[in-house]
Amino acid sequence: MSDESLVDAARRDAELLRLANELRRVQETLQHARAERASFELEVLNSRDFAVGQAANIGELRYRLLKQAANYEMRLHQAQQHQLIHDKNHREHIARLESAVAEVAAKVTALNTSNHELRVELTQTRASTTWRLGRVLMFPVRVVKRLLRRG
Repeated sequence: MSDESLVDAARRDAELLRLANELRRVQETLQHARAERASFELEVLNSRDFAVGQAANIGELRYRLLKQAANYEMRLHQAQQHQLIHDKNHREHIARLESAVAEVAAKVTALNTSNHELRVELTQTRASTTWRLGRVLMFPVRVVKRLLRRG
């Protein structure tokens, strides 16, 4: 073999070595890129799962909120109805009490009038001659009765 063929063989060997090294680096880069891609895909899948889970939580919370709001609306309506009935009953009771007070006031007025008339009649009776004469005549009888009661 000649020097030239040795040089050519050395060049080819050097070129093959360089290409083999470059191929190894490219394969390592490719393997690293594939691992990174798999990692990114896993992150995307995890993010998607998290987003789906959060959407489900939001849906559940929205349902609970709507259910609770409906429950509160129903309780408010029931309380308002109860308050209306309670208020109506109180107003009816107040009307009955006012009616009873008016009746009692009318009876008191009638009794006061009757009482006044009786007092006037009693005063007139006591001022009459017959009453005074009967009182004078009955005085000794009253004294005797009092003495008999004490003794």
